[in-house]
Amino acid sequence: MAVGVVFYFTNRTLTQSRQINQQINEVYAPSVKELEQLENWVVRTHQLMKSWATIQRREDDLDHQEAIDLCEKNIPEQVKKIKAYSQFWGDEERQKLSNLSDMIVRLLSSYSEIRAVLPTFDSYADPMNSMLAEEYFLSGGELEHTYDEARHSLMVLTRIQRETMSEKIETMNAAFDTLNKLLVNIAIVVLLSGIILAYLTSQSIIRPVNSLKRKLQNLSQGIYSVHQTKAGNDEIGDMAKAVHSLITNFERTKEFATAVGSGNFGINHEPLSEHDEMGKSLIRMKNELASYRDDMERQVAEQTIEIRQQKEAVEGQKEKITELYNDLQSSIDYAKRLQETILPNNELILSMFPDSFVLYRPKATVSGDFYWFKQKGTKKIFAAADCTGHGVPGAFMSLVGHNVLNQAAKIYSSPAQILNSASRLAGEVMRANSGEHYMKDGMDIALCAFDEEIMQLEFSGAHNPVYIIRNNEVITLDSDPFSIGTYVNGEREYSNRTIKAEDGDCVYLFSDGFVDQFGGPKNKKFMRKNFQNMLLSACHLPMAEQKWRITETLDQWMGDQEQIDDILVIGVRIKSKY
Repeated sequence: MAVGVVFYFTNRTLTQSRQINQQINEVYAPSVKELEQLENWVVRTHQLMKSWATIQRREDDLDHQEAIDLCEKNIPEQVKKIKAYSQFWGDEERQKLSNLSDMIVRLLSSYSEIRAVLPTFDSYADPMNSMLAEEYFLSGGELEHTYDEARHSLMVLTRIQRETMSEKIETMNAAFDTLNKLLVNIAIVVLLSGIILAYLTSQSIIRPVNSLKRKLQNLSQGIYSVHQTKAGNDEIGDMAKAVHSLITNFERTKEFATAVGSGNFGINHEPLSEHDEMGKSLIRMKNELASYRDDMERQVAEQTIEIRQQKEAVEGQKEKITELYNDLQSSIDYAKRLQETILPNNELILSMFPDSFVLYRPKATVSGDFYWFKQKGTKKIFAAADCTGHGVPGAFMSLVGHNVLNQAAKIYSSPAQILNSASRLAGEVMRANSGEHYMKDGMDIALCAFDEEIMQLEFSGAHNPVYIIRNNEVITLDSDPFSIGTYVNGEREYSNRTIKAEDGDCVYLFSDGFVDQFGGPKNKKFMRKNFQNMLLSACHLPMAEQKWRITETLDQWMGDQEQIDDILVIGVRIKSKY
């Protein structure tokens, strides 16, 4: 019967689990995947269209072609796929999907209008066209609002599908838990039945009665302890009488021990016999505990008052410290989110330089180092910047540095012109905010502009050089020895260095965090010579593997040492367009 019950519940559980698993694999998991793909495409399309509206490009530009494909093909087809899965969703989710479809239609319509305003390379020459296109992306505008609502709806739908899938999995797990409990209970019943049968069998076996009788008589004097047995008219009956006497005496001992354990030290007790060592020990214990209790009550009373006062003081300090820590951590977390918004994403970097890497390791939650990539016409501009300090002060300086680079790059494309303009803007910001007390905080930077049409690399830097590895030789382009924003406009000018690029050149930009890091067997700085040798040993590898090799070298060098500064290394392999 037990086997039949096990078979029935096991078969039912497996059938239910197969049905749930089929729903997960055929409905919910694909729904989550397609919703995430649609979100990625919506985000990518919005970025491409914003670039379309702000950056002048030819009609055959790859970003333009990708934007058109996403708007006219990929996103509409993706919406159809999701609608196919939605027939298995609930009514509320289908309504949300319908609303999402309407928002995506409005988005695609707006993108179509932008493409109509700026259809060709020459159409950017008309300022009115550029102004009309850029108005679509004004903060708080209808397009941005629709885009935010669409992304929110996508995240809500994805979360609902994930939660539904999790509920299904929990249902399946609960069924298996129930089956497991059933099997355990059946096993316990079978085991207990076997024990009972074995016990009944053992009771029928005759034991050496005389030996057991002597042991039970000794126990009646307090030498051993046993449980009471049933009385009879044979030798077992004699043993039962002895056990009964034993239990009576032990009951007295138990009552005495219980009373002493409860703090009743006035109770009297007589040993069971002269051999009753346990009874004698209990009497001695009662007397000692009575004396010890009096002393302890006095000491506990005194210590309780002192501990209560200390606890109140500590709790008050703890609340203040916790409040201050939470406020500080919230501010730092918000600063981190602000800083992350200025850093280019991997998609932008790889679209400009497919074979490249960025090693970015802040010393604290936020960083004074930041990296910057921008496409301007045929030039691909990229930089590694190191602002004064690290942590929160460095992070705020990095926001200033990022903004002035963006402002300068709107007008200039030459690295030296960008740095001169950025230095002027940064100086104005710091002087405007500091009054008579002019801050000397600045920014060290290495900035390159690569024109793939003519295979030319331009460089300008403040304190930070750039390394180019060609044919296993290091070419160093030195920087100017003064920082961005540390001098009055017109006092100094940054120089522009130009070099003919060759296919396969490896270009490295970096801050001083890596070369200044202490470590190694003698706890010294890494230094630039070791840094160049490390790059030479890894330059033949793909950039992704170079990043892994450089990271491993850094970790081994640091060991248990603390990181002393923000670390930033950018690697780019030059590829000929033709």
